[in-house]
Amino acid sequence: MRVSAVLSVVCLLVLAGCAGGGFGSDGGNQGTQTPTTVEETVNAAFVTGGNRTTVTLEVANSAGERERGLMYRESLAKNHGMVFVFEDPAVQSFWMKNTLIPLDMVFVSENGTVLNVAHADTQPNASDSELRSYQSDGDAKYVVEMRQGFADRVGIEPGSKLVFEESRPKVEES
Repeated sequence: MRVSAVLSVVCLLVLAGCAGGGFGSDGGNQGTQTPTTVEETVNAAFVTGGNRTTVTLEVANSAGERERGLMYRESLAKNHGMVFVFEDPAVQSFWMKNTLIPLDMVFVSENGTVLNVAHADTQPNASDSELRSYQSDGDAKYVVEMRQGFADRVGIEPGSKLVFEESRPKVEES
Protein backbone atom coordinates (compact mmCIF):
# COMPACT_ATOMS: atom_id res chain seq x y z
CA MET A 1 0.00 0.00 0.00
CA ARG A 2 2.80 2.42 0.87
CA VAL A 3 4.55 1.79 -2.46
CA SER A 4 1.38 2.59 -4.40
CA ALA A 5 0.94 5.85 -2.47
CA VAL A 6 4.53 6.85 -3.25
CA LEU A 7 4.05 5.92 -6.91
CA SER A 8 0.87 8.01 -7.02
CA VAL A 9 2.73 11.04 -5.65
CA VAL A 10 5.59 10.52 -8.10
CA CYS A 11 3.12 10.30 -10.98
CA LEU A 12 1.41 13.51 -9.84
CA LEU A 13 4.74 15.30 -9.61
CA VAL A 14 5.74 14.15 -13.06
CA LEU A 15 2.41 15.27 -14.49
CA ALA A 16 2.59 18.60 -12.68
CA GLY A 17 6.16 19.12 -13.84
CA CYS A 18 5.17 18.37 -17.40
CA ALA A 19 2.11 20.52 -17.22
CA GLY A 20 3.09 23.11 -14.61
CA GLY A 21 2.15 26.68 -13.81
CA GLY A 22 -0.28 27.78 -15.86
CA PHE A 23 0.05 24.05 -16.29
CA GLY A 24 0.54 23.32 -19.91
CA SER A 25 2.84 21.63 -22.28
CA ASP A 26 1.49 22.71 -25.61
CA GLY A 27 4.15 24.14 -27.84
CA GLY A 28 2.06 26.92 -29.34
CA ASN A 29 3.53 30.27 -30.24
CA GLN A 30 3.10 32.95 -27.61
CA GLY A 31 0.45 35.47 -28.44
CA THR A 32 -1.19 33.31 -31.10
CA GLN A 33 -3.22 31.22 -28.65
CA THR A 34 -6.38 32.29 -26.90
CA PRO A 35 -6.32 32.73 -23.14
CA THR A 36 -8.12 30.26 -20.92
CA THR A 37 -11.65 31.09 -19.95
CA VAL A 38 -13.26 29.43 -16.98
CA GLU A 39 -16.93 29.38 -16.08
CA GLU A 40 -16.70 29.55 -12.30
CA THR A 41 -15.39 32.31 -10.05
CA VAL A 42 -15.27 32.57 -6.26
CA ASN A 43 -14.70 35.39 -3.84
CA ALA A 44 -12.12 34.77 -1.18
CA ALA A 45 -9.92 36.70 1.21
CA PHE A 46 -6.34 36.47 2.35
CA VAL A 47 -6.09 37.09 6.08
CA THR A 48 -2.71 38.34 7.23
CA GLY A 49 -2.23 39.50 10.80
CA GLY A 50 -5.72 40.95 11.18
CA ASN A 51 -5.84 42.47 7.70
CA ARG A 52 -8.25 41.01 5.17
CA THR A 53 -7.77 41.42 1.42
CA THR A 54 -10.67 40.30 -0.75
CA VAL A 55 -9.91 38.71 -4.12
CA THR A 56 -11.92 37.35 -7.03
CA LEU A 57 -10.59 34.04 -8.30
CA GLU A 58 -11.32 32.14 -11.48
CA VAL A 59 -11.62 28.47 -10.56
CA ALA A 60 -9.42 26.02 -12.48
CA ASN A 61 -10.96 22.79 -11.26
CA SER A 62 -10.89 20.59 -14.35
CA ALA A 63 -7.84 19.00 -15.95
CA GLY A 64 -8.08 21.26 -19.00
CA GLU A 65 -8.44 24.44 -16.96
CA ARG A 66 -5.52 23.48 -14.72
CA GLU A 67 -3.44 22.64 -17.78
CA ARG A 68 -3.99 26.04 -19.43
CA GLY A 69 -4.10 28.19 -16.29
CA LEU A 70 -3.25 31.79 -17.08
CA MET A 71 -1.42 31.04 -20.32
CA TYR A 72 -1.52 33.77 -22.95
CA ARG A 73 -3.19 36.30 -20.64
CA GLU A 74 -1.85 39.78 -21.17
CA SER A 75 -3.28 41.32 -18.00
CA LEU A 76 -5.04 40.61 -14.72
CA ALA A 77 -7.26 43.08 -12.91
CA LYS A 78 -6.25 44.24 -9.44
CA ASN A 79 -7.07 41.61 -6.79
CA HIS A 80 -8.09 39.16 -9.49
CA GLY A 81 -6.43 35.80 -10.10
CA MET A 82 -6.93 32.08 -10.50
CA VAL A 83 -7.22 29.27 -7.97
CA PHE A 84 -6.14 25.79 -9.02
CA VAL A 85 -8.10 23.12 -7.15
CA PHE A 86 -6.73 19.61 -6.74
CA GLU A 87 -8.57 16.44 -5.73
CA ASP A 88 -6.07 15.53 -3.03
CA PRO A 89 -3.45 17.62 -1.25
CA ALA A 90 0.04 16.87 -2.60
CA VAL A 91 3.28 18.65 -3.37
CA GLN A 92 2.42 20.84 -6.36
CA SER A 93 4.91 22.01 -8.98
CA PHE A 94 4.24 24.77 -11.50
CA TRP A 95 6.12 26.49 -14.31
CA MET A 96 5.48 29.55 -16.45
CA LYS A 97 5.21 28.05 -19.93
CA ASN A 98 3.40 30.47 -22.26
CA THR A 99 2.54 32.70 -19.29
CA LEU A 100 2.95 36.36 -20.19
CA ILE A 101 2.36 37.96 -16.77
CA PRO A 102 4.81 37.67 -13.84
CA LEU A 103 2.91 35.93 -11.04
CA ASP A 104 2.87 35.26 -7.34
CA MET A 105 2.05 31.59 -6.75
CA VAL A 106 0.50 31.09 -3.34
CA PHE A 107 0.55 27.44 -2.27
CA VAL A 108 -2.25 26.68 0.20
CA SER A 109 -2.98 23.61 2.34
CA GLU A 110 -6.37 21.94 2.58
CA ASN A 111 -7.24 23.90 5.74
CA GLY A 112 -6.50 27.24 4.05
CA THR A 113 -3.06 27.90 5.55
CA VAL A 114 -0.48 29.40 3.19
CA LEU A 115 2.48 27.03 2.87
CA ASN A 116 4.74 29.29 0.80
CA VAL A 117 4.77 31.96 -1.89
CA ALA A 118 6.82 31.82 -5.08
CA HIS A 119 7.49 34.93 -7.17
CA ALA A 120 7.51 33.63 -10.73
CA ASP A 121 8.92 35.56 -13.66
CA THR A 122 7.97 35.05 -17.29
CA GLN A 123 10.39 33.12 -19.47
CA PRO A 124 9.59 34.05 -23.05
CA ASN A 125 10.98 31.67 -25.65
CA ALA A 126 12.38 29.26 -23.03
CA SER A 127 12.41 25.61 -23.97
CA ASP A 128 10.76 23.12 -21.60
CA SER A 129 14.17 22.12 -20.23
CA GLU A 130 14.98 25.77 -19.43
CA LEU A 131 11.77 26.53 -17.52
CA ARG A 132 12.11 27.16 -13.79
CA SER A 133 9.87 25.09 -11.54
CA TYR A 134 8.05 26.50 -8.51
CA GLN A 135 7.01 24.00 -5.85
CA SER A 136 4.91 23.92 -2.70
CA ASP A 137 6.61 23.45 0.67
CA GLY A 138 4.21 20.67 1.61
CA ASP A 139 0.89 19.22 0.53
CA ALA A 140 -1.17 21.88 -1.25
CA LYS A 141 -4.85 21.52 -2.10
CA TYR A 142 -5.01 24.97 -3.74
CA VAL A 143 -2.60 27.16 -5.66
CA VAL A 144 -3.58 30.79 -6.15
CA GLU A 145 -1.95 32.82 -8.92
CA MET A 146 -2.05 36.60 -8.67
CA ARG A 147 -0.08 39.38 -10.38
CA GLN A 148 3.48 39.45 -9.07
CA GLY A 149 3.82 41.86 -6.15
CA PHE A 150 0.38 41.09 -4.71
CA ALA A 151 1.71 38.82 -1.93
CA ASP A 152 4.30 41.37 -0.79
CA ARG A 153 1.78 44.23 -1.00
CA VAL A 154 -0.73 42.52 1.31
CA GLY A 155 1.78 40.65 3.48
CA ILE A 156 1.03 37.05 2.47
CA GLU A 157 3.54 34.64 3.97
CA PRO A 158 3.58 31.11 5.39
CA GLY A 159 0.88 30.89 8.04
CA SER A 160 -1.43 33.45 6.40
CA LYS A 161 -4.94 32.18 5.67
CA LEU A 162 -7.05 31.87 2.52
CA VAL A 163 -10.76 32.00 3.36
CA PHE A 164 -13.42 31.34 0.75
CA GLU A 165 -16.49 33.57 1.05
CA GLU A 166 -18.85 30.87 -0.18
CA SER A 167 -18.22 27.14 -0.15
CA ARG A 168 -14.75 25.95 -1.05
CA PRO A 169 -14.32 25.16 -4.75
CA LYS A 170 -14.16 21.47 -5.61
CA VAL A 171 -12.61 19.49 -8.41
CA GLU A 172 -14.98 19.17 -11.34
CA GLU A 173 -16.18 15.62 -11.79
CA SER A 174 -15.25 14.06 -15.10
